[in-house]
Amino acid sequence: MTVEQMTAVDQREVDRRIRRCRLRQWLGWTAYALVVIHLLYMIFGVFPMQAWMRPYGRGMTQLCVIVLHFVVLFVLAVVAKTGSTWVYGALQKECDPFLFEACVYHMGFMGNENLKRLNLAIAQYYQGNFQQAMDTIMHTDPSSFKKTNRLNYYVLKSGLCFRFGMGDKVRELENEFQRRISGKQDTKNMQLLCVMNNLKRARANKDYESAWRFYHEWFHLSGAESQQLWSKVGRAWQQAVLERDCGNEAGARAAFAYVEKYGNRLMFVEDAARFLHPERAEEHAKQPEETAKTEGEGERDNGGAEA
Repeated sequence: MTVEQMTAVDQREVDRRIRRCRLRQWLGWTAYALVVIHLLYMIFGVFPMQAWMRPYGRGMTQLCVIVLHFVVLFVLAVVAKTGSTWVYGALQKECDPFLFEACVYHMGFMGNENLKRLNLAIAQYYQGNFQQAMDTIMHTDPSSFKKTNRLNYYVLKSGLCFRFGMGDKVRELENEFQRRISGKQDTKNMQLLCVMNNLKRARANKDYESAWRFYHEWFHLSGAESQQLWSKVGRAWQQAVLERDCGNEAGARAAFAYVEKYGNRLMFVEDAARFLHPERAEEHAKQPEETAKTEGEGERDNGGAEA
């Protein structure tokens, strides 16, 4: 994100999201610690658990109380972890990668600098700052990533390789992911990564029949994350591009209209605007020439005055 883009971000909104994120995390983990202390006190304290349970009987009641404590602990842990939704929501719900990047800079990620760099690279990619995203991801070590973070790393790096004409490197990334598989979720994510990469390969080869097949496989393999707005916009953009490549202007226009309406500040919106409003793109292309001409005249005027 450039200095101009950074200053355009509403810092009050950044502060509000970070404050709510930290507040929920603090309340969740504080309550978690108190419940743990109370459980230990019941079992090992001055008044052992039997004393607590004497009015209610023993046996099954004791077991139920212990289970209840663990249920409460689970709920509180979830509450603490969902504090980050205030940060991730900037991208996933608001489709604003610039706001997301500004929030990420304020997050500690519990000392995991690689996770922080991954999220910065994601923000930069969806801003359209591909070179900056590549620089960031190249300094990110994925060895500690699991499940969704691992998938995001390899999807992002594969996408950047395709954009920079390094498609041959993508196969190496797929093999690297294959070696890191450690469970069913990783196996499914591996399939998802390959389908997304194969879609890009098919488009590059103008094999649109295969591209559509991979597109539908991508949709069916996607989980709950596919219902997030930024995911819907990304799929709509991919559909629009395929429709355009196949010559279906009406289908492309409908999909691009969805992207323009809901994409907010995602990079896809520029593609949609160029397709839906070509006259604006022509006007924008003329502006640099007019600006250069004006600046040139200004230089000559200033020079003449000084002389």
